[in-house]
Amino acid sequence: MVRIEEIKFRKILNSAGKISLEVEIIDSDGRKALASSPSAIKPGKREVIAVNNKMDDYGIKDLIDEICSTGIENQEMFDCILNKYMNKVGTGVCLSLSLAFARIMAQREQISLVDYIAKIANYETKYIAPKPLVTIFSGGVHNEQNKGTIQNIMLSVNITPFSKAINPILEIYTDIEKQLKEGNLLKGYGASSGMLVDDMTTDEKFEMVFHTIKKLGYEKEVTIAIDVAAEHFFQDNCYTYQGDKITSEQLNKILSDYKEKYSLTFMEDPFAPNDEKEWRKFKEKNSEIAIVGDDLFATQEQYINSTLANGILIKMNQVGTLTGTICTFIKAKEEKMITCVSHRSIETEDTFMSDLAVALDADYIKIGGPRRGDRIIKYNRLLRLEEENV
Repeated sequence: MVRIEEIKFRKILNSAGKISLEVEIIDSDGRKALASSPSAIKPGKREVIAVNNKMDDYGIKDLIDEICSTGIENQEMFDCILNKYMNKVGTGVCLSLSLAFARIMAQREQISLVDYIAKIANYETKYIAPKPLVTIFSGGVHNEQNKGTIQNIMLSVNITPFSKAINPILEIYTDIEKQLKEGNLLKGYGASSGMLVDDMTTDEKFEMVFHTIKKLGYEKEVTIAIDVAAEHFFQDNCYTYQGDKITSEQLNKILSDYKEKYSLTFMEDPFAPNDEKEWRKFKEKNSEIAIVGDDLFATQEQYINSTLANGILIKMNQVGTLTGTICTFIKAKEEKMITCVSHRSIETEDTFMSDLAVALDADYIKIGGPRRGDRIIKYNRLLRLEEENV
């Protein structure tokens, strides 16, 4: 049984240059653990209550009092307490507490965090890092000038071990960055370190990525992936894509054409969550690629439906606890779905997602482009985990 002696909250900076909360838990034996939660620029409609970065009048004192006055037997019991307060304090506070407690428990059991996650999931990990998804271009709600477009154009890097994927990632990203700078097209970097451009069409972006992969000789190992994030340009039963109002069928045709022309292998949220008919049609015709639900499933068991998509994005703060995340993950695996652990648009230095992805053998990990410390630290955690488990 674990006794929590003290819980501290401190304000830290996040990747948006704003304030997030970091949690520090201290148990009765003096062990300490830190954790912090990411957040979204624009959360999906199915997510559990959005992150709350305030520390007063939201039930946090009551939550702390209950945790510190209770002998806690395991992670599930701890997370059950958090779920009681989720609607009051939000997923940011609850997830930070959940992850910090997991780190305390791993210390107490004298095992690695990867082994602890696998143990409570009753899962035999293979200690293999997932295939990275690397943001190249950012649009949609990640780029004010490109609203109503694909949110992310990414690289899918099918090279193992993870350490051998790094050079292709850096080469391709840097080469495209150089091309954009030489053409005076680069306007900055988006939330996930994707490059921001105003004067390129979607096809021009695809062409640049496609031909750069080929030019550098990686066409057998590296393909193109996209996050459409269609929920964010769906309203009144139609999509406003690149300034034009189009039907579900028209969007289906556009995305199918992109898939064929640019050999796409991963497509996230091609349609809004309630557009189930189009999800099914698209999956039936394109089952050879990863068709992945993010806003569709919101990392919650209740929404999982393998007739709509063959893959799921796992974002811990969409559900708010480690136990909830693992339950969704295992359910998806039982349904034979592709799994992808993902960052959020607004990140901290916390690297728990890297350990989670390795512990549960995720197929993919989405950590953004190789710029900015909040993304780089997750790459580096995967490199260290690889070394530890060789």
